[in-house]
Amino acid sequence: MSHWKEPPPVVVLSGTHDYLRGRELREAVAVADEMGRTIEHVQGTDREEISRILSSTGVFFREDVLVVVENPEKIDPELVIRHHESEDNSVVLVLHQEGAIKAKTALGKIAKALPDRFVAKFEKPKPWEEGDHATGFCVDEARKRRLTIAEPLAAAIVQNVGADLGMLAFEMQKLEMLLAAEGETTVTASHVRQTIAAFGELGPRPVVEGLERRDLSGVARALANMRRTHAGNLGGATLRACAFVGSSARNWLHVATLLGEGSGHEIIAERLNLHPFVVRKTLVPVAKRWGQGRLTSLVKSIALVERSVRSGQVSPWVQLECALFRSLQGGASG
Repeated sequence: MSHWKEPPPVVVLSGTHDYLRGRELREAVAVADEMGRTIEHVQGTDREEISRILSSTGVFFREDVLVVVENPEKIDPELVIRHHESEDNSVVLVLHQEGAIKAKTALGKIAKALPDRFVAKFEKPKPWEEGDHATGFCVDEARKRRLTIAEPLAAAIVQNVGADLGMLAFEMQKLEMLLAAEGETTVTASHVRQTIAAFGELGPRPVVEGLERRDLSGVARALANMRRTHAGNLGGATLRACAFVGSSARNWLHVATLLGEGSGHEIIAERLNLHPFVVRKTLVPVAKRWGQGRLTSLVKSIALVERSVRSGQVSPWVQLECALFRSLQGGASG
C-alpha cells in the first residue's frame, strides 16, 4: 500500500516476510495516528466487536478508525465484504495475517473479492534469491529516501552487511544522513565505505570469515570484538550476527545439499544465480569443510538464538556464542 492517507475500507497484509509485513503495518498505524484516526486492535474471531466498530460511525457522530484485525482467517467474510462494497473508509479494516493466505478460509474468500491492489503479500525469497532480493530492497529504499544508488553498489552493501532487511534499512538511513550533510543525492563507493567501515571491522563479517575456515579461535576473537563494541546493545548485536551468519550458513547448506545430490558446479551456480567461479572458489570449499550435517545443525541453532532474542529471553548473546562454539567443535559432518 502506498496511500495510507486515503486508504480503502478493507486491506489485507499477509505473507511470511515478518519484517516487510510488519513495517507496512507500522506505517499504516503511524499514518492513521497522524491523520487523527482512532486505532483499534481486535481478533478476527470477535465478530461482535468488529460489528460494533463498523456500526459505531455515522453521519452525525463520525469517527475515523483504523482497525488492526489479527488472526483474520476465521473472520466473518460476508461482514467484511459488505464493508468493502460500502466504499466507506471512515472505518478501515487492516486484516493482518502472519503467513500465506489459504484459499479455502474466510480470509481467502475475502482476498478473492478484493482488488489485487488491496491485498499485499510479503513473502520471503528462496535462500538462493536472498542476495538479489536484498539488493533490490536497497535500491528501492534509496529511492524512497530520494537517493540514487547503482545496483552493483547496493550489492556490495549486502555483501558486507548481510541480507537482513532491517539492517539494510539502517544502512540506508545512515547513507541518507551522510549525503544530506554533504548536499548530495547520489550514493558513491566513498559514501558506502564511510558508513560500513566500522561495521566491517567490528561487526559480524569476521565471525562469518572464521566460520568459513572452521577457525574456532578466529570466531572467538571476532565475537569478543563484537561484544566489546556493542556492549550497550547486545540484543541488537545478536540479531545482526544471526542475520549475517544465518544467511551465509543457509547458502552453504544449500550448496552442500546440492553436492550431496550429485550436482556439479555449473548446476549449483545456476540454482544460486551466481557465477561458477564464485561457487567453485568460495562456496563449495566451505560446504565441503562443514558437511551437510554440521551445517543443518548450525542453521537450526542460529534460528533458535534469533527466536530467543525476539521473545525477550535472557542472555541471547551467550546462547549465540555457545551455539557457534558447539557447531565448530563437533557434530556429524553428514
